[in-house]
Amino acid sequence: MSDLELELRELRVEWPETPELAGAVAGRLERAPAPPRPGLWLHRPAWQLAVAVVALVVAVVAIVPPARSAVLDLLGFGSVRIVREEPSRFGAALALGEPVTLEQARERFPVVVPEELGEPDAVYLTEQPWLRVDLVYREREGIPASSNTGVALLVTEFHAVAEPLVQKTVGQGANVERLTVGGDPAFFISGANHGFAYIPEGTTGAFEESRLAGNTLLVERSDGVLLRIEADIDREAAVRIAESVE
Repeated sequence: MSDLELELRELRVEWPETPELAGAVAGRLERAPAPPRPGLWLHRPAWQLAVAVVALVVAVVAIVPPARSAVLDLLGFGSVRIVREEPSRFGAALALGEPVTLEQARERFPVVVPEELGEPDAVYLTEQPWLRVDLVYREREGIPASSNTGVALLVTEFHAVAEPLVQKTVGQGANVERLTVGGDPAFFISGANHGFAYIPEGTTGAFEESRLAGNTLLVERSDGVLLRIEADIDREAAVRIAESVE
């Protein structure tokens, strides 16, 4: 036995009583939740498992079109259809601009829709040389479609004024009537060759040709929007549409 070991044995130290570690550790282990086991979902709560399954099914339905009907029928959602809205290209022959949805157009311009007509069948947005929106409508009662384009009515909205150029630029044979619509100055152009000039914001003037076979109503709204309604309709019908603008 070494001298160091002898010295240690001769020391008198009052050590504290050794605690019962085994029982304490065993109790904590019983109260602690079991660690998750990778790859095993059966120990998860039922609602978490159901959500995961539904998410997986939705992904399959979205990715694999042939499986869509069978999977939805199996889940009891046979009447559900997944639809992605695409802008209509009706009236594309008019070369109006970029086809967009009404919601997309309203992100760029304060579009107003005539209540008399309801939502348009197609919407076109033009960014350059100035911002404008065109609403295109199909044939309806009292408003026939153009034999050239198949479009019945065109509503154009942009920031501009028609005065004082409108009366100086209409063609021969066209008639221009001054009137008011909802307290705003307006012009009704009828007859052949009724293109008109106007002044957009920040420009000196521009010219707009007639696009449809019909008459044109121009309304200089108090909010700065020049509202143009073109169709094969009379003045009273055009004014009624303009007055129904929401």
